[in-house]
Parts: sequence; C-alpha cells; structure tokens
Amino acid sequence: MRKINRALAATAGAFVLSGLLPLQSAAADAAPPKLWTFCINGWSGSLFDPAEKPVTVPGGEDAGSGCWLNYRTSEDGKTRIGTDLQLTLAAESVAASGYTPQQLARMLLVRTNYSATEVGKDWTGRHWTVTPDGALTLTIPACADDCSGVFLQISGAPREQQAVLKAQLKATSPGYDPTPLPMSFDYSGRAGTQPVTFGASGTFVPVTPSRLLDTRNGTGAPAAKVGGGRAANVRIAGRAGAPAQGVTAVVLNVTATGPTMDSHVIAYPHGSARPTASNLNFTAGQTISNQVTVPVGADGTVDLYNNAGATDLIADISGYYVTGDGGQRYTSVSPKRLLDTRDPWLNPGTPTRPFGPVGGGQSISLNVAKTHPDAKAVTLNVTATNPTTDSHVIAYPHGSARPTASNLNFTAGQTIPNQVTVPVGADGTVDLYNNAGTVDLIADISGYYSATGSKFVPTGPTRVLDTRQTPGKRLGEHEELYIQPNSWKYGIPPFGVTGVTMNVTATGGTSDSHLSVFPEPSCYHFPGMWPEYSNLNFTAGQTIPNAVTAGVPTLNSCGGNTWGDFVAFYNHSGTVDVIADVSGYFVED
Repeated sequence: MRKINRALAATAGAFVLSGLLPLQSAAADAAPPKLWTFCINGWSGSLFDPAEKPVTVPGGEDAGSGCWLNYRTSEDGKTRIGTDLQLTLAAESVAASGYTPQQLARMLLVRTNYSATEVGKDWTGRHWTVTPDGALTLTIPACADDCSGVFLQISGAPREQQAVLKAQLKATSPGYDPTPLPMSFDYSGRAGTQPVTFGASGTFVPVTPSRLLDTRNGTGAPAAKVGGGRAANVRIAGRAGAPAQGVTAVVLNVTATGPTMDSHVIAYPHGSARPTASNLNFTAGQTISNQVTVPVGADGTVDLYNNAGATDLIADISGYYVTGDGGQRYTSVSPKRLLDTRDPWLNPGTPTRPFGPVGGGQSISLNVAKTHPDAKAVTLNVTATNPTTDSHVIAYPHGSARPTASNLNFTAGQTIPNQVTVPVGADGTVDLYNNAGTVDLIADISGYYSATGSKFVPTGPTRVLDTRQTPGKRLGEHEELYIQPNSWKYGIPPFGVTGVTMNVTATGGTSDSHLSVFPEPSCYHFPGMWPEYSNLNFTAGQTIPNAVTAGVPTLNSCGGNTWGDFVAFYNHSGTVDVIADVSGYFVED
C-alpha cells in the first residue's frame, strides 16, 4: 500500500517540477479551475488519464492501484481550494457487474489519504450510498488542513468475472468547473479466486425456548443414542412457530448427555458438506450445552453429527432468522456485566429474594429495559459458579410460563458459561431459574434485538483463528491477541459488518482460567485494563467451547483509520490454545 502511495506522490511531484502537470495560470484566472487526475495500475507503472484507460481494481483488501486527485490552483505551492468531491458509478455498469447495487457497495472498498508528506498514514474508509436508480455514489470531503489533493484507492472482493465500471468524478465546490471528469474501473479480481457469493440477509424472530429434539424419549428423532459417525436430523421449518418457508438460520441450544466416550458434535445444514469445525466438545459421562447458530438446509432441517462413541442429544430452539424485515435486527454493545449474585451492587436482593445465590426452585429477574428499553430479545453470556449440587438453569421472558428447555447444565462445584439468546418479557425483564441446590449466577450482555440495527448473514463454520497452527502463538497469562474476522479471506465484507457469531474453543490450558472476547479498536486499547466479564471458563487441560457474539468495530471507529479494528481475545491465567469459527455476521443495510 505504502509503496504505491509514495510512487504516486513522487511522480505527481515530478510532474509539478517539470511543468508537465497542468496548473492554473494567471492568464486563465477567469476560467473555473478543473480537477487533474493521474492514476497508476499495480505496484509500478506509468501514470495515465483514467478517462482514457481503466484503473485496475484488485481483488482482496490490499489496494494495488490508485489515483492522485490534484486541486492545486496556483504555482506558489501554498494556495489551495478545499472542495468536496463526489465519485459516482453509473447504474448501467453496476447492473452489468452481476451483483445488486447493495452487494457491490459492500464489495468495493474505497480509501482516501490527504497526506502527501506522511504517505501511507491517516487512511480513511468511505461508504458507498445506493441511489434510487441503482447507481453508487460516495463523497470525499475537503481536507481540513492545507493540502493540494487526495489519494484515492479502490480494492474489491475477490472475483473471477470481469466488470468495467463507468464512473464520474465531480467537484461540488462553486469555484470549480462543474463538468464531471470521466473515469473507469476494471474490476476483474485475481486469477484463480472463487466468485463471491452472499448469503441471504435476514432478521431474527425470538421464540420462548422449545424442545425440538431429545433422543432420550423420541422427541424429533428415534429414542436412541446417536452413534459415532452418525447424525441426528432435526426439522426446523414448520415447528415451534417457524414458517415452512424462508427460514435461513436457527439458534439452538444443543446438549450432549450420557456420552460413552470423549467426542464432539458438529451442527450444519442438511444437504451440505459436513464442516470440520465442531460446536460442542464433551468427555465420557458429561452433560454439557452450547448455543449454536446454524444455517438451515433447503429442506428445512439441520444435522447434528456425533464423531465417536454414542450420546443422547437435545436441541432447544430460541429463535430463527427469516429473509426480509419480518423479524428483529441486532445491535451489538460493548460487553457489560448486568448481574453477579456475588456482588451486592449487581444483586441488591429483594424482600422476597435476599442478596446471595439463587436457591433451588427459585428465579432471579434481570432488568434489560433499564439500559435497552427497545430490546425484544437479548444475547447474554450466563455463567454458573459455586453450585452446591448438580442442576440446570432456564432463561425465559418474565411473565411467560417457564419452559422445560434448559440453557445451562452444571455439576456441584463447577464453573461453566453458556451463551443465551432469550426474548424479553413485556415488562422488559428476563428470568433465570435454578432447578436445585444453590448457585451464583453471572450475566454479561453482548447485544440485543429490536426494530433497528443490523441484519444477519449465515455463513456456516469458517475458521478464523487456531493458535495450534502457529508455534509460539499460545495465549499467555494476561495476554491479548487480535483477529480481523471481517475479511474477504473469510468470505466476510471488510466493512459494513457490525458483529460476528463465533464458536470459541479453549484447549490445553495449563491452569484454570477464563477467556474474554470483545471489540477492540487499537486506538482505544489501554494495556493492563483487563475486562471484568468472561465468555469461556475452563480448567487445566480441558477442551471446551462456547458461543460468542462479538461486536466488530465499525469503519472509522478510530477517527477514520481503517487499520487496526479487531476482535480481541484475552486470557486470564496460564497459557492456552484458542480456536474460533465464525458462523455468520451482522451487516448494515
């Protein structure tokens, strides 16, 4: 990136010194000034006029081509005109690209930089706007400081087919010649790349948790354990309120119980190739749950595959995604602790339930509306700790009948979390019910669903992190590592994405510890300020997953910098390997 910028700056400067770059002369002061644009393809080459030759748009996120837009108006090197620029891609060429305007707007990344002296810094990402006629347009505002022009670079999602995008660049300041400057972009991607495909974006319909599968008693499948190398097929469409058509993905709480040996479960759409990424890991005799967001197959079903031995499987639905705007949209929030029964500030108690752990047969209410009054459903990470006996927790909307479907199973003395997506009651609260003994409960919010926010695009499992594959990358004590999941190499747009759903697994930890996952723009990072919340608790040597819905810092969240917006993983104690598989993303319209 920086090589091309230096080349453009140096070449543009050479034109100025040799007198070849047209400047506004004293004799032509009466005529409105015009924009001058010089472009270059790839990492080297000669400058050319983009009206006569298309600018190459490379596939991938590293722009290897760009243009220098010069609005210098005098030869003294000091006088500048600050003006907004408007770049528009014609509706006809957008339509001919093979993608909808909305898709193409997410596929083409535009960066600008005003600094001619500190080349390669202060890059700013620009969002396209889709016009009513199907064209794409974006504005490049005037630079705030004294500058003679701006670098413009465009890169795109990898693709195979070629599209020539006709464009116009127009100066919107009254002082400029209003005649648009023609440009064209050759968007052909890179050889050998696969065409970009987009899953259907949808909205979320929460439901009171309902059991769809229980192999112990024949609910949804024969009453028999699922053997090794076999799968239980679960019908989603047409059940628990889900429509017979249009369901794109489902949110399930999957539980394994009574396994005969160590194994794992993989959830995937029926009719698709089985992925290698696991959703639920367990040991012989263990009962353990994990929330899964999985695309639904064309026949309206999903498969739950057991790798080895035999185990009973349970699946409880908490909601589903449908195409269009028939459901709720997601808003990511910075993770925050809403409840901790060990903390009097986060658990003051009531006359009917005093401060302290939640007893057997008792519930504790969590007021979501206090901070998010428009929430219709909420995504929480619920942790049980200090239980006195084996038990389970059920999360459900306050005021509704308590379902039989559990969200979190635990044994005496165990600390274990699970992500929960649950509808909010009419009074804005959610109940957490403990079945037996006493237990301390912790709840951390990561987002909520309402009429506004982002839509969800299911992708199926895509591995974005595995520290086992890189020597020396194990996460140490009080250490953080960063990934950028919104990347074309993972099939996710690098901008416009507000969050991702992931399955995060900890394995081979050297001590009891926990992981915290959170959005981390590098400009807001303060070393030593460790998060107070956790997403995944584990013991030494344990392999355990948990679902995580993590916010992704939006473009320009660091004052315009498109570099350094990450999802961070923090480990509290010892060292541990971390694996993360993305199953979908939330995207702005």
